Amino acid sequence: MAKIVRTGVAFRKETLKMLNEYMDKTGMKNRSRIIDEALRLYLSDRGIMMEEGMFGGVIAVYFDHEAEQKLTELQHEFLDIVISNTHVHLDAENCMEAILVKGDILKIKEFMLKIEGVKGLKAMRSSFFKIM
Repeated sequence: MAKIVRTGVAFRKETLKMLNEYMDKTGMKNRSRIIDEALRLYLSDRGIMMEEGMFGGVIAVYFDHEAEQKLTELQHEFLDIVISNTHVHLDAENCMEAILVKGDILKIKEFMLKIEGVKGLKAMRSSFFKIM
C-alpha cells in the first residue's frame, strides 16, 4: 500500500468550483484521490520533458483563430521534426490542430515551449513514444 503524505494545495476559485461540480455530477467523494490521479496523469504526460533520445508523437493544440499564422510559422521553423498536421475549424473563432512530430526530444521540447508562448493558445496536450 502506498504511503500517504498530507499537504496543502492552493487553487484558483474557478478550478475548485470545477472540481466540486465534477464531484457532484459523478458522485465521487474523495477529493484527494481525484487530485492525486490528475497530478499523476499530468506528470506522466509532462514527464517526457525529462527524457532524452528519439521520439515520435502528437501535439494537439486548441487555439484562437488569430494564432493560426504563428503556429504555421513555427511548424515551418521546425520542419526537421514536424512530419504532418491536421487542422480543423471548430467555429468562427476556434481551431484545433494535431501536429505529428518525430525526432530528438530536445528539439521537440524546444518546439513545444515555443508553441506554449503563442498568444491565443488555449490548450496543448501531447503524447509520445520512444523510438528504439
